[in-house]
Amino acid sequence: METDIWQNWLFEYESALKQSAKERKPVLLQFHRESCSGCKKLYTSVYPDLMVKKEMHDWFICLRQDIRKDRKIRSRYAAVWTPSFYVLDYKGQSYFQQAGFLEIEDFRVVLRIGLAEYLIPRGQYSHAKQVLQEGLDLFADNPRASALLFRMGMINYLQTWDNKQFRAHMRQIRELYPQSPEARMWPWIED
Repeated sequence: METDIWQNWLFEYESALKQSAKERKPVLLQFHRESCSGCKKLYTSVYPDLMVKKEMHDWFICLRQDIRKDRKIRSRYAAVWTPSFYVLDYKGQSYFQQAGFLEIEDFRVVLRIGLAEYLIPRGQYSHAKQVLQEGLDLFADNPRASALLFRMGMINYLQTWDNKQFRAHMRQIRELYPQSPEARMWPWIED
């Protein structure tokens, strides 16, 4: 079973960047360590999930690096924890990072956030919105759902520059997810 989860994964950094350029997809870099219990649980309970596998390979070039052996790459991203995840472009520029083990639902939400963080600076708003909205539809009660909704508001604002619409979006976050970090990001002085 473990060999099956590594199908379609790359293990050489430069090869992953070349594949990223060729396929025009971001790289999902995962650092691991042989004795990492979070990694072991990830490999046995998360990566075998069919939806996780599909989303990872549809959206990303998947690259695994050993945090101890691949020191140059670890140093480039200041990686200190395993498992940890980085979303990179074909030049190796990082757009998103997440450290620590995640259960299936949390992992799927984080994949969407990472992909959106890659797509938004490229102006690929419709693709980012589709991925984020699907995440909201599937995982509205997830603790990270507010991060999905915040990024939807960012995209809408970047498309329209409509401050009133963004304010309404932020109000929605405060109503739906009042204890979230995004609800605390209310930028206006007056309430």
